[in-house]
Amino acid sequence: MRFKYLFLLLAMMTTFSVTGQDLHFTQFDMTPMNVNPALTGAYLGSYRVGGVYRDQYRSVSSDFGGVQSAKPFQTVTIFVDSPIIGGFRKQDWIGVGANFYYDQAGSASLRNIGQLLSVAYHLGIGKKAKTVFTLGGQFGAVQRRFDKDAGLTPFALEQELGVGQDPFLIAQQPPQNANNSLLQGSYTHWNVGTMLTSEVNKKTDIRFGVSVAHFLRPGQSIFSSGSNSIDRRNVRTTGFFTLYNDIGKRFTLIPSVLFQNSGKSNEIVVQTKGSLMMNEEKQISVNAGLGVRVVNAADLQLMVGMDIKDIKVGLAYDINLASFTPATNRSSGFELGITYLGKIYKKPEVEPLLICPRL
Repeated sequence: MRFKYLFLLLAMMTTFSVTGQDLHFTQFDMTPMNVNPALTGAYLGSYRVGGVYRDQYRSVSSDFGGVQSAKPFQTVTIFVDSPIIGGFRKQDWIGVGANFYYDQAGSASLRNIGQLLSVAYHLGIGKKAKTVFTLGGQFGAVQRRFDKDAGLTPFALEQELGVGQDPFLIAQQPPQNANNSLLQGSYTHWNVGTMLTSEVNKKTDIRFGVSVAHFLRPGQSIFSSGSNSIDRRNVRTTGFFTLYNDIGKRFTLIPSVLFQNSGKSNEIVVQTKGSLMMNEEKQISVNAGLGVRVVNAADLQLMVGMDIKDIKVGLAYDINLASFTPATNRSSGFELGITYLGKIYKKPEVEPLLICPRL
């Protein structure tokens, strides 16, 4: 019965109209603190370090919209986190982490640079703590920079600054420093999230959560900073659901759903991945999956990767299925991700035992 209501909820989520996007990655499982701060320290290990590089719309930037000196849309995120200390009870723990991202949107070099700190409290439920409820928070600063001398067409400005910002108004605004072509501003980032992880049975685990970012609606204008800014950041709501199901001893099926809303923009991603254990002794697994991301239209997502002991490597390639395909040549985005899970455990001290065989 629990699965019946759970899948009903997911079906309802897919009925939302989708018209836009926020900062996103195809391999969102490799950027945990960009999804939900409650994922900070939510793993078995001592520390985790990782990052993802995304390159998007390179063909558009090179020859579309009359822009000759253009650049692709590029995003980099790097993170580190750790379940550093125990909680108030034996089955609880606290995770802390730091996350950095750099996002550059094409010719205008519209850049968003974020430095964020996260903390999460994981509350084990039950004697064996097979269910864990988590509450997480994230705080940091985001800088926005824009080169007003990029010489962009109105089309390119609208694409790079986002729907709702008039490119002609942007071009006419005076910079903060008349001698500097680089316009910039900053705002404070707040994000809170909850998550539930549960072992349904020996072969099935589920994890789902919801987070709300920018709930204070900070000013994000590149012409003025702080609470007096006219351009306020929309609240971003993110929800995700992931199921881990072992099929046999060597294969794990991992379907997942991600939903994001920011103002009038909505995004939904549905993915299914599989992980096949190739060598149990050397701990080598091969991963592959398919996904669909829907904004105005759909992107088909292709994913492959490999786990080698504590190192996880993933590649993703998006194929644009929208009417934008004449410009994109059906190429929407490429990603490379890597994560290392460190484990520092004390070696057990074993007292010597003398066995005297019977004579």
